Amino acid sequence: MSQSKRRLTKLKLLSNFFENIDVISIYIKTDIIHKLFEENKTLDYQKLELFHLQYTDSLIELLTKIKKKKENDLLAVINEININNQYIATFEEKKADSFETDRKFYSGIFSEHLRKMYKDLTEDKFSLNWNDVLYFHKKYAVEFYRTNADETKLKLKSVPSYQYHDYLIERKLLGRLNIQNFKVRFVCGYRIGRNEYELFKIFQSGEYFIFNIEERRLYLIDDELSDLDTSENFSNQASVMNQLKRRNEELEETIHERKRSLPEGVENVLKDYQRNLENVDIMSKIFDVNEETNILRAMLNLNLNN
Repeated sequence: MSQSKRRLTKLKLLSNFFENIDVISIYIKTDIIHKLFEENKTLDYQKLELFHLQYTDSLIELLTKIKKKKENDLLAVINEININNQYIATFEEKKADSFETDRKFYSGIFSEHLRKMYKDLTEDKFSLNWNDVLYFHKKYAVEFYRTNADETKLKLKSVPSYQYHDYLIERKLLGRLNIQNFKVRFVCGYRIGRNEYELFKIFQSGEYFIFNIEERRLYLIDDELSDLDTSENFSNQASVMNQLKRRNEELEETIHERKRSLPEGVENVLKDYQRNLENVDIMSKIFDVNEETNILRAMLNLNLNN
C-alpha cells in the first residue's frame, strides 16, 4: 500500500498545482479506490497495483512533464514582473528624490543668481558663473522638459535689454525682479528640438518670464501663457512606467489561468480518463471473482480426477 500512497501524494501535488477540475476529480476517484483496498484487507493488492500501472502512472508522468514546462513558463513571467517592479521602483525613487527636490533648490539658486546679476550691473562688473544655473537643464531637460509646446509662444521679439556677458535680460523684467527682491519660482521647462526654455514666476505677482537657454535671453511673457501648458513637468518615462504597471497587472491576472489551462488534446484525454474511472467496468475488474472461481474450479477438477 505504501507504493499506492506515494502515487496518491504525487497526484495530489499535481492537482494542487494545476487547480484543474478534471485533475482534481481524477485524484478524488483514485483516492476512493485506494481507500477501498486500505480498509478492506481481504482484497488483492495486486489488482490495485495493476490499476495504478494501467492508469495512474501514465497520468502522473504526463502531468509531471506539463508541470515542468509550465514552471519554466511561470518562472519567466515572475522574472518579468520582478524586473518591471525594480525598474518602476528605481524610476519613482529617482523622480521623488531628485527632480522634485532639485527644482525647489533651483528656484532659490536662480533667485540668488538674478540678485547678483543686478548688483553686478549696477556696479559695472561681471562676477557671475552661468554654470551655476545651467546645471539644471543639463541634468533634467531630456527626461522632464515638455516637448509638445508651440515654440512661437516661447520666443519673443527684440526688446530693450541689459547685456551681461553673452546674456541679455529684458530691462522691464529686471525692474520687476528688483521690486520683488528677485524671488522667483521655477514653473516648468520646455524642450523643442534643440532649443530649451524655462518658465519662471516672479514671487507674489502674476508675472512670468522665460529663460531662453539657447539664445541666452531672459524676457517677460504674458498673453502667450494662455496657449502654453504650464503644469508641473513629469518624466517622459512616465508613460513607459504606466505601460509596465499595466503589463504586470495583466501578467499577475494570467498566472493562475496559465496554471489551470491545459492543451486541448490533454484536456480531452483527461475527460476520457475520468469517464473510465466513473465506469463501473473498472470497479468490476477490481472486484472480479472470475479469476478465483476459475482457480477453485481447476482445483475441484483436480481432486475429482484423483
